[in-house]
Amino acid sequence: MHTFLEVPELEKEYPIDQLVNAFARLGNQVPSAVELGVHLCYGDPGHKHVREPSDTSRMVDVYHRLAPAIHRQITWLHMPVPRDRHDDPYFSPLRDLNLKSGTELYLGLIHLTDGIEGAKRRAAAAKRVMSDFGVATECGFGRRPPETIPDLIRLHRDVAQQL
Repeated sequence: MHTFLEVPELEKEYPIDQLVNAFARLGNQVPSAVELGVHLCYGDPGHKHVREPSDTSRMVDVYHRLAPAIHRQITWLHMPVPRDRHDDPYFSPLRDLNLKSGTELYLGLIHLTDGIEGAKRRAAAAKRVMSDFGVATECGFGRRPPETIPDLIRLHRDVAQQL
């Protein structure tokens, strides 16, 4: 699910209520025996966001709209963290995040380009607001060169062990 709201021309074409309703219809079709995760995304054509998120507030808002519209357990919620965002203003809207019981938060703070030290900077900023979250890449593994995957998996392990 893309948080189009920070791109005004897309918001006109895809109003938030219509997007939430469409994604809720899809989420409600997933059998309850299957885990359902929500990946809030800013797009990744050419490994660059359509627009860099100003902070996590839009993603918090989208989750709060989506969660009551999906009538089954959302197992996990993923939010991207741009490589250069290890500042309090980016993470502070997470104070208002009200996850439903059983929903895990994953922050996409792992970037292969700056390794464990960059992930630790971003995690430290997130921990000033949220104490309980898992770690992930900013936008998944899908469009990565296959030869980078083993290093990325090791980085996930190392970051998770140190946090």
